Amino acid sequence: MKDRIRKIRKEANLTQAKFAERLGLKRNTIATYETGKSEPMDNIIVSICREFGINEEWLRFGTGPMFVQPDTFSLDDFVKSKGATDLELEIMKTYFELDPKIRKTAMDHFKRRLTAAISATPSLIVPDTESELEAKCPPVDTSHASETDAG
Repeated sequence: MKDRIRKIRKEANLTQAKFAERLGLKRNTIATYETGKSEPMDNIIVSICREFGINEEWLRFGTGPMFVQPDTFSLDDFVKSKGATDLELEIMKTYFELDPKIRKTAMDHFKRRLTAAISATPSLIVPDTESELEAKCPPVDTSHASETDAG
């Protein structure tokens, strides 16, 4: 483990003192870890992993990748969780497969059309970002939709 701790510190381009500071430890504690005179307790191992994005299996045993792999995002899963149809999903995928210049042209077209609608209806505001859109029009949760009574 001593070599892996040193490798983490070197990858972060930190001195033993700065590495220790980030973990709330003293420099000589890091030195004892790196020389193998002592091993960090579990809470220190967890702190190292959290602070530097390190895979705990790698730090403890040298197995797996050094860094924690980032979570992946699935557009398919996301839009389906929002109740999108297969057609809507295909439209979105097709849009993102377009050349960026064509996408910009399409967005400019829709912004112009919506801007014209705004001038006719002043209460409409065309958001520029996804977060602005969700603030103005929050997504509808269809997972708890009530069933209509048959009687």
